[in-house]
Amino acid sequence: MISSSLKLGGAALRWALRFYARHFWLVFGLSLIPTAQRFFVIRFGDVLPAPVSWGSEALTMAARVLLVYLLLRLMVAEFGPLSGKERWRLFTAGIDISLWRFLLQFAWLGVAFVIFDVLPELLMPQWFPKEVFVAVKNPTVIAMTLLWMAGVGRELMRSALAVDDFAGGLTGQRV
Repeated sequence: MISSSLKLGGAALRWALRFYARHFWLVFGLSLIPTAQRFFVIRFGDVLPAPVSWGSEALTMAARVLLVYLLLRLMVAEFGPLSGKERWRLFTAGIDISLWRFLLQFAWLGVAFVIFDVLPELLMPQWFPKEVFVAVKNPTVIAMTLLWMAGVGRELMRSALAVDDFAGGLTGQRV
């Protein structure tokens, strides 16, 4: 079970890396908004007016929501012309087929959080100012986490397509 969960996570990570490379300017560009916001709020937060801090936080959230929206649109487009209902059915069928592999992804996410967030947070302040560290995380760790989790969904959808009984009821194409 752990081995197959690692395979799922690995396949999702490989897809995420390919997606980032293929859509670099989209992912990196939208990640620059939170990057700049985090840098300036941490660096100059004590002198920024409250409405600027709140407004920049709203802009950061909007950029991340837009990134997730576009990421999911591009990801599900790989499956062909499926309705929203068919996409959801495919995703939930993938979870049903691989429930424990899916749930273990959250354990791997926790491990990745410790490795790429907690440990660097402890070690980096001695080498880099906090605002630089936090700014660098946005187009790297945070973006890759979003892509990887979408990749997990994609791999689950692909596993559902591999089941002949399920795939026959869809209007889209196989990935």
